[in-house]
Amino acid sequence: MPAFSALVVHPCAEIGINDDWSYIKTAQVLAQSGHIVYNGWATAMLGWQLYLGALFIKLFGFSFSAVRLSMLVVAMSTAFLLQRTLVRVGIREWNATLGTLALVLSPLFMPLAFSFMSDISGLFCIVLCLYSCLRALQASTLSSTIAWISFAALSNAIGGTARQIVWLGVLVMVPSSLWLLRKKPRVVLVGGACCLAGIGIIAGSMHWFNQQPYAIAVPLVGDGISFSSVQYFVHFAWRGGAKLLLLLVPVLLMFAWPPRKINRRIVVVFAAVGLCAVLLGLKLFHSRALDSFLLPHPGDYVSFAGLADVYGIMGERPFILHLGLGRLLTVAAAFGLIGLLTFFFGNVPRLPLLPNGHASISWHDLGVILTPFSVAYIALLAPLTSIGFFYDRYLLPLMMLSLLVLVRYYQERVRSNLPIVSAFLIGIFACFGAAATHDLFAMYRGAVAAIGEIRSSGVPATAIIGSWEYDAWTQIEKVGYFNDRRIRIPSGAYVSQPVRVFPKGCDGSFLDRTPVIKPIYSLSFDPGKCDGQSEFPPVVFHTWLAPHVTPIYVVKFPALSDR
Repeated sequence: MPAFSALVVHPCAEIGINDDWSYIKTAQVLAQSGHIVYNGWATAMLGWQLYLGALFIKLFGFSFSAVRLSMLVVAMSTAFLLQRTLVRVGIREWNATLGTLALVLSPLFMPLAFSFMSDISGLFCIVLCLYSCLRALQASTLSSTIAWISFAALSNAIGGTARQIVWLGVLVMVPSSLWLLRKKPRVVLVGGACCLAGIGIIAGSMHWFNQQPYAIAVPLVGDGISFSSVQYFVHFAWRGGAKLLLLLVPVLLMFAWPPRKINRRIVVVFAAVGLCAVLLGLKLFHSRALDSFLLPHPGDYVSFAGLADVYGIMGERPFILHLGLGRLLTVAAAFGLIGLLTFFFGNVPRLPLLPNGHASISWHDLGVILTPFSVAYIALLAPLTSIGFFYDRYLLPLMMLSLLVLVRYYQERVRSNLPIVSAFLIGIFACFGAAATHDLFAMYRGAVAAIGEIRSSGVPATAIIGSWEYDAWTQIEKVGYFNDRRIRIPSGAYVSQPVRVFPKGCDGSFLDRTPVIKPIYSLSFDPGKCDGQSEFPPVVFHTWLAPHVTPIYVVKFPALSDR
């Protein structure tokens, strides 16, 4: 499906998108020199992902699209492996396929599959670790058990070099599996030794990363715990949970179907949960907090303005979805959640088990593997939320695990097969994801065309504010690194910039990080920004979603004054 999606959405744009400009530059340098060189932005180690990107550069020559193509291979592997993992936990083939499609066709997964961000690489490694642990638990021979658990530990230790949070596999998931295998001393001995070897790989990798020039290390606890940090945590936990529910609607809503046998307890539970939901909804609507619940934070990857935030292009990016649709999705998620709680607390009997061709795993054993991992994952995200540093793409692993649990629970308590309507809802989400991904790349292609018009008149790249990804690429092309105050090595690399005063409606807040840029022109969705529209005509890009036609203007940037 990711390969088919690529043919449909045409995900090509010769410019960085979100953080991948930094990663692509490091892959380019690796392909040219054989060395990993960071540039003052990456907090992920990137590891094996860089070598995959460098391989595609060697095969196809350098371009942004060639490097991003390498992630499509990882996305396809993730889809295949996830479907087999769902089958391994006892989910029937049809249900496993729908559960997989609910993830890989979601508007969260799809655009990341065409990016060189590390989110898909990290998800692949987590799924691989889970699959290997399941194979170890279900292996029929001692040697197979040892081989699979050893592979889980060592592959995760190597895989985590792309995205460090993946190491929760070898640190938590594999030890949890060894606990279930504790009656096999030889397995525990060899598996434990592999875990220790994995910890050694982690320690060595982190030591190496912390010594690299222009690598950015993000502290887990920030500046400590304060009242404001707790407020941030609650705020982002609320929004993250809301976004996760909305992404799960194609499966979650299936629980809104009435139970097969309605008894008094089910009626009471449904009424109680429903009443609480209605009262909460009225309260949120009255306080206008419901709109906050619906509209993702500006830093989110999926929002009502499309996919991925666009910094640097001034003016408001047009909204492509109406608020009413957000309310509809919220109601659908609420109905699904109420139905799920009704089934869970209503003591609905299990359906007769149907064979799926593979050994299943008990809920107890599955909980032992997944619960500690999920708790540890959320615990590591908590410090990021407390300093206001959280993006919805971090929800991908939790979305994958939630789909696994929901699909299996539905299969056992509601119906043996997910209904066709679930496939229909997945298709609707997929259509939006494909259209929004197409429009995202169309917008960036428009930005490249607008910049090309300016450059064709002889204006240097350093005189243009494009999207922030273009500005960052220009900075590292000219200087070699991004001017970020978090750079520790080499000492003094960060150059403090003077405080600048920008006229109302003219944003240059990113210039302190790209001091090589001395702007004369800037891109804008609004022709009235800064000193108004320049002599260059606007570039129009066409989108599948409304408003269908959007111009990007070139505006004059005023002369800067220092305070």
